Amino acid sequence: MQPIIMTTATAPRSLGERIQRRRRRLGILQSELARAIGYGPGAISRFERGHRVPKEVLPRLAAALQVDVGDLLADAAAIEPSREERELLRAYRALPDSGQAEIRSLMAAIAAGRVAR
Repeated sequence: MQPIIMTTATAPRSLGERIQRRRRRLGILQSELARAIGYGPGAISRFERGHRVPKEVLPRLAAALQVDVGDLLADAAAIEPSREERELLRAYRALPDSGQAEIRSLMAAIAAGRVAR
């Protein structure tokens, strides 16, 4: 895969900006990229505007953009959490240690498939 090479002065700060920059460099229309990853025509526009990109889509998106997933996510610190994620984090931090431990345990059980979704 071809790495995304950028200088710090012009490096896109978000995943959406990195998707847009790479797509434009390749001369691909949003609708073409959406079709290549199996999504509808407005999906790429939403991703580029900062809407959440589903984790399972990242490998297809990276392949269509001819980069590694890691290159798309290279600046993970610049990827802002969603409002919902920030609210969940605030609520989690407000819990006592025992409550945080219960949440971590529940999340681990869900991720392992031990809890019905």
